[in-house]
Amino acid sequence: RLDQYDYTAEQAGTGPAIPAITANLAQQFNNEDRSWRDTNTDIVLRFWKPVSSSLTWRGSLAQKSRAPGYLDRFAWLPTTASAGLADGNIYLGNKDIKSEHAWIANLGFDYNGPKAYLRPSVYYRRIDDYIQGIAFDDTIGVIDTPQEMVARMNGDMTPLKFGNVDAKLYGFDVDFGFKMFGNPKHGLWRIDGVASYVRGKRRDIDDNLYRISPPNLTVSGTYAHSDWSVSLEGKFVADQTKVSLTNAERSTNGHARFGLYGHWNINEKVRLSGGVENLFDTQYSQHLAGYNRIRNSDVDLGARLPGAGRGVYLKVSLRN
Repeated sequence: RLDQYDYTAEQAGTGPAIPAITANLAQQFNNEDRSWRDTNTDIVLRFWKPVSSSLTWRGSLAQKSRAPGYLDRFAWLPTTASAGLADGNIYLGNKDIKSEHAWIANLGFDYNGPKAYLRPSVYYRRIDDYIQGIAFDDTIGVIDTPQEMVARMNGDMTPLKFGNVDAKLYGFDVDFGFKMFGNPKHGLWRIDGVASYVRGKRRDIDDNLYRISPPNLTVSGTYAHSDWSVSLEGKFVADQTKVSLTNAERSTNGHARFGLYGHWNINEKVRLSGGVENLFDTQYSQHLAGYNRIRNSDVDLGARLPGAGRGVYLKVSLRN
């Protein structure tokens, strides 16, 4: 795959009531080169080797790229706009930012037997020019630039800019299941699950990557009949203490929550399904959630947004 990128930003404008320092930042942006061009190439090599009717080895080698986004390069005004990072930091773009380039290796196997299935994968990604927030300059906490002055007025003494770092990601994913006893016609008991672990680190300094999912496991036990089924699901999430110091990321505590789901085929054309999510109304925060930036709300300012409480849904499906 070959991708050609050609970005151009028009001139920045400000209103009449804007402070002079902000107008000067806009003028500085307008005087700079507001275009960016790059060509990225993605190459993937996949291989697989059937060992038997139920077992296949598989793997892949790849080189993939990611171009910077609009904010990564053109965000000239210090704001909390962060292209979805939602970490509460003030960010600025970087006209010198480059595309990411990752070298990826993946190895696993697929086992599908009469009573069970197992599909594990291990992977490693070495990434050059990984895009994330970095310190705006070398004098962290010293307000000696117009950008830092505006950031301080907006409540952040240590603004970040989008930049390139060297990084690595490695871990494993696995999904599995097995039939305990019974059969689909008269009732079958089975267990299904998915587990994931990922570690993200910077290679240029001793720090962790920002917003890396904690180890987690989802397991469901199901009783399935020919016309109906019911499942009890548990989601188990570990603590995430390996956080980014550069982004002032906060750690999160692990938690467990449960759900109850089911369906009923009323006839060949009508299917009724429903469930209860977060069955016990567990209070928790997802590590990948953002931070609250609204004052005088039910969530403390700067606290991580809470996860959803108990939810109930019911769905009717019709088929011709």
